[in-house]
Amino acid sequence: MNPSIRLALLAALALQPLMATAALPDLDRDGIPNIADTDVDNDGLRNGVDRNIDGGVAVKGPLRGRYVGDQLPNNAAAELDMDADGLADKAPNETDIDGDGLADNSMAETDMDGDGLADNAASETDIDGDGLADNAANEADIDGDGIEDGNKAEADIDGDGLANGADADVDGDGLANSADRDFDGTGAVEDFLAEAAGNPSAYVDDASVQPVIDLVAAEIRRQLNLPANDTGLKVKVQPSWMPGVQTGVWRYLSADNMQVWAKWSYATAKPQEIKLFVNYEYTGPYSGRAEDYTNPANYQISNESRFYAQYPRGPFTFLSWLPGEPVSFYYAAPDEQATGRAVPVAALNTALAAYPNFYTDGRVFAGDLVPTLTSLQPVLELQRQLQKATRSASAKHETAQIAAESAAASKLD
Repeated sequence: MNPSIRLALLAALALQPLMATAALPDLDRDGIPNIADTDVDNDGLRNGVDRNIDGGVAVKGPLRGRYVGDQLPNNAAAELDMDADGLADKAPNETDIDGDGLADNSMAETDMDGDGLADNAASETDIDGDGLADNAANEADIDGDGIEDGNKAEADIDGDGLANGADADVDGDGLANSADRDFDGTGAVEDFLAEAAGNPSAYVDDASVQPVIDLVAAEIRRQLNLPANDTGLKVKVQPSWMPGVQTGVWRYLSADNMQVWAKWSYATAKPQEIKLFVNYEYTGPYSGRAEDYTNPANYQISNESRFYAQYPRGPFTFLSWLPGEPVSFYYAAPDEQATGRAVPVAALNTALAAYPNFYTDGRVFAGDLVPTLTSLQPVLELQRQLQKATRSASAKHETAQIAAESAAASKLD
């Protein structure tokens, strides 16, 4: 319960007859409703340090010497209202889960669910004590503040006082962001090759085309200098849609979850002429008829080589080149409508200005990456720069937001 509400309740209690408060739960029958009681079970332990806030032997009051309440530890899955204030722990209007007088979003609140584990401890796997592990697919609000983890208004997903952009473990699950496929705890794991369960697959079963997969993978490793023991590469084969041509896609996923992907293709009679960065272009007719645009005969492989890259939760970066020209990149930063804050122009300019022919209009950032693509490392490094600049700028806004919220909560403590 928010401290201001607790004070208001106490004031109201002093002015109203007892019968007016009879409907409010009072576990230890000391005349102070649980919602305003700093020791709900009267066991001598204040709520914030009591590992079973609403259960224990009363040491004073009318129930002295008797066991009061339940026998569920605060972090038990079955414990749905640990301070017995009538507000479910996961309810949006429950702003002080453990009833210790500290608002859950206060910087002073370091153990939100009162289980004795600091919210930022690696061993704390259920920060808000709602019975859902922080990394569970159905845990949509890790810190129990009523703001879903994927919401752009959520500045501190795990409630540890660190802005998401400055937190090395955003979702507080004990895994560093760089090693966590679901680093923000939203349940979304980004993989270009992922397909929705139950939908028809866009690819041929791997086992039936393994020789093709091996051929393509070997050429990718050769051209991009990927060692044989690097498991980040995956090749998929598409059902035939262009007569006499084998097509598919490949995706590389780095150890820190940066993705690169492209289309590949070769004439079935000339697999040695495989192209790994294919762009198909429509050659007409421009009749407006849908059947013309779905007719493979109206497409050809362009002279432009094209592929894409992405950092976790970031937008796609478009990369391409023409014969004899350098590999260029094109990155469109998410705008304020998408993120809730302005494009971090200054941070991105600082990160990218050293690239040849760098250009920006304040939303789009482009330049030349390398003269020739012989490795994925420059691409991956570009994604890391984009991610770092974006998170750094976000951290400034989020830190200010957290400080404002904490200051507001402190005035009520």
